[in-house]
Amino acid sequence: MNILHTADWHLGNIFHGHDRTAEHRHFLDWLLGVLRERKPDALIVAGDVFDSPNPSAAAERLFYDFLEAATEAVDGLQVVVTAGNHDSAGRLEAPAALLERHHIYIRGVVRCTEKDEPDLARHIIPLGRRESDEAACVCFALPYLRSSDYPAGLSAEEGLRHFFDGLWRTLKKSDYRGLPVVVAAHFYAAGADICESEHSERLVVGGQDAVAADVTGRAAYVALGHIHKAQRVGEATTWYAGSALPMSFAEKRYRHGVQWVTLDEKSGTARVEQLPYEPQRALVSIPDSGALRPAELAGAIAALPRRHKDDDGSCWPYVELRVAEEQPEPGLLREVGAALADRAALFCRMVREQPGAAPADDAPATVEALQTLSPLDMARLVFRERYGADMPEALTERFKRAEEAAAETDD
Repeated sequence: MNILHTADWHLGNIFHGHDRTAEHRHFLDWLLGVLRERKPDALIVAGDVFDSPNPSAAAERLFYDFLEAATEAVDGLQVVVTAGNHDSAGRLEAPAALLERHHIYIRGVVRCTEKDEPDLARHIIPLGRRESDEAACVCFALPYLRSSDYPAGLSAEEGLRHFFDGLWRTLKKSDYRGLPVVVAAHFYAAGADICESEHSERLVVGGQDAVAADVTGRAAYVALGHIHKAQRVGEATTWYAGSALPMSFAEKRYRHGVQWVTLDEKSGTARVEQLPYEPQRALVSIPDSGALRPAELAGAIAALPRRHKDDDGSCWPYVELRVAEEQPEPGLLREVGAALADRAALFCRMVREQPGAAPADDAPATVEALQTLSPLDMARLVFRERYGADMPEALTERFKRAEEAAAETDD
């Protein structure tokens, strides 16, 4: 049995002010091509379908158009979608009853039985080969769990163990006991390589939400979402598919794509192949490491290719500029914008790096001492601590004129 594993689409994402609808359409068109060529038995989307719990109409249209096209392209395709932490669980699951008629199973909400216990059987989904009516495996489809989804007082790991233990017990009592188990879930597995610098994965500070990778039990394959870097974690059967697109400049070197899983139903083992995808737009940092002085920026920007009237711009890269600021450069951003106007690139941001000098030895040690400083003295002190040098005379004169103008206004 063949399964395609993907996650973290983040449809509707706005990247530094730039709409990414065309990029997501490019990815979904590529994914449809993979489906048509390889014809898997099942497709798993392990959470964060959308970037926001309130996605735009355009983002929702992309999702449902894809589902329609996918089920038409591959006869008998089964699709399992779980909600991630970015998704609105209820909104994602709203059309579930209609979609199940097309073998599309969405699990976003943890519902309870009449006994006020989690309806675990609902999260056990039998899957089979496309040409057969018999189940070949079962999928534990578990959405991103919040503290309200499991008994009070449990940690994130204890809450997940509570659910997975319950799923295994429920499976043993069902008609599908003995079949291989594939897990579709969305959580932070301890030991995963995460994006620490820009926190694009919205992890809890201090790793409070990290859980052991073996929390799922001994499944044939664990299809995870949440971490944006495609990777294996812990056991050979536990994989993150990675995000469809890079979600921050810290992720510019991540490999993107999907996982092709070949499940041997008899032995309960799985072989994994990563199918690479090249995003429509690259992410470019200038310079690639370190930072340039302001005077060096013009030359670096000039090295970018020029725009051409017959170029639709669909493949222009996103660009960030990294600047070593030795003193304030109030007009620099305007100058950069003008220099980039005729370049085949989409400007995202300018990262200003400062020397980070140690506090000045003569810095006032008390509140009373601070109160005796004049505004100019305070400005000089802040400048010295931030840039590691004395405030230039030209900037001092500008500050004095501003101070005089403010005094005249008060009068």
